[in-house]
Amino acid sequence: MQEVEPAEGTDIPLTLIPDFPAYPPETSWTRTERTQIPGLVLSSDGASRRAYFAADLDRRFGRDYLPDHGRLLANTIRWAAHNDVLLNVRGAGLIDCHLYRQEDRTILHLVNLSGAGSWRSPLQETIPIGPLEVSAKLPAGAAPRAVELLVADQVHTVALANGWASFEIESIASHEVAVLG
Repeated sequence: MQEVEPAEGTDIPLTLIPDFPAYPPETSWTRTERTQIPGLVLSSDGASRRAYFAADLDRRFGRDYLPDHGRLLANTIRWAAHNDVLLNVRGAGLIDCHLYRQEDRTILHLVNLSGAGSWRSPLQETIPIGPLEVSAKLPAGAAPRAVELLVADQVHTVALANGWASFEIESIASHEVAVLG
């Protein structure tokens, strides 16, 4: 945690919770009700938005997959981007997504990180996830009629609305490649 002195006019939605004993469990609670030590500093200047995490939430999420850290990071990115994102994937599980263009098609690679190996133990089994609702923002002029799921060897129709293509993936065991084109 890096202590910061926030500039005037910034918002501090999160403050530091100081360390407290974790053992024995019957004494494990925070002794300080509230602090003024910034954990997240937000600022806006016109259309420009900035967020600074004084704590290492991204590293901790990458190491421990704490769901609250993931939601906080995702929501902060959406806020900074004025909710102008290129991809929305809804469904249970931890999924690594990569969206990119290749010639005249859009490709989405999804990797299922949910499983016995998620907590740094040896992978013993793959735990399938799904269904997933996927919406991808399309480049100007693109209007794919179908999505091809390469791993599942399936073709599905897509719903097009306001420059977005939406489709469902029934299940992902380890990974899937969705090709819109």
